[in-house]
Amino acid sequence: MGTFLFLLLIFFVVIPLIKSMTAIYRARKAARRFFEQFRQSAPSSGNSRATPPNEPRRQRKKINPDDGEFVQFEDLPADNSAGHTSASETVIEQQVVDVEWEDLK
Repeated sequence: MGTFLFLLLIFFVVIPLIKSMTAIYRARKAARRFFEQFRQSAPSSGNSRATPPNEPRRQRKKINPDDGEFVQFEDLPADNSAGHTSASETVIEQQVVDVEWEDLK
């Protein structure tokens, strides 16, 4: 009886485990090979992005970055006369309920 259980363990656990490990190993090896081929075929210059031949060239910006002015902003004091509530005043509003809830038993 012990040998039969041992054979079942090997047949249903060990063999599928070995098959899955070899499949994972092959997939990792194929991915590693793919990335190595990509690394070897990539241009070795500093610009790693190659532009496709059909893509139009980028145009330069029309406005020179040196042109323009720096605008300095200043903080204005808070104006409470416009109908704003102060931080210490709290307005409680009526809660809107559109569904009557009923517990199911």
